[in-house]
Amino acid sequence: MQQAQKTAELLLDAKVNTVISSSKLGSIETAKAISQVQEAADCLGADCVPRYVEMKQLEDLNVENILKQSDKGVKGLPLQSGWLNIYEDEVITELWDQSEKAWKYLLNELASESGQGNCVVAVGHPAVLIAMMGHCLNLTKGWLGAFHLDAGSICVVDFPDGPSGRGIVRCINYTAHLGRWSIPITRTTLDDEDFVYTDDP
Repeated sequence: MQQAQKTAELLLDAKVNTVISSSKLGSIETAKAISQVQEAADCLGADCVPRYVEMKQLEDLNVENILKQSDKGVKGLPLQSGWLNIYEDEVITELWDQSEKAWKYLLNELASESGQGNCVVAVGHPAVLIAMMGHCLNLTKGWLGAFHLDAGSICVVDFPDGPSGRGIVRCINYTAHLGRWSIPITRTTLDDEDFVYTDDP
């Protein structure tokens, strides 16, 4: 719950319109925390008027059942970089196809919002968020193992030309807001003492 609160606090200035989550309890709790902090923006001095945040659930953000089809899961273990590479092609294909539906839904949701500067937040399992990043960047499913997201991390995608245009990934796996609740698990492949880690969700 501390991760959810820290994430919500970081998003306070983002003026979120909609929070879409999977139906899993952890995702719902994070979505609620984000909504509560957003709607208290005027009391917290971040806005001069109250905000209203719409909360929705999207089944296509639920991918745990897809991953459970494999006996190669990493349940209970830290999700190391490249962890999606352990899954069979059938599992990755199903994940990829479902994430495409979720990505299109988010784009439609963003397009349906009125006005400029709309902000839609998606909360779900790291695997589906990684896959949606792949769709945003017009990659293939073979690239999924090249990305890593930690629990509570934040990724930002901008659409300067609107949701019908190309998305620009501004940041991925941002975790600095979590402080001591962030557990560094990503290692550099270079033996460089000056390398700065910014590991995070």
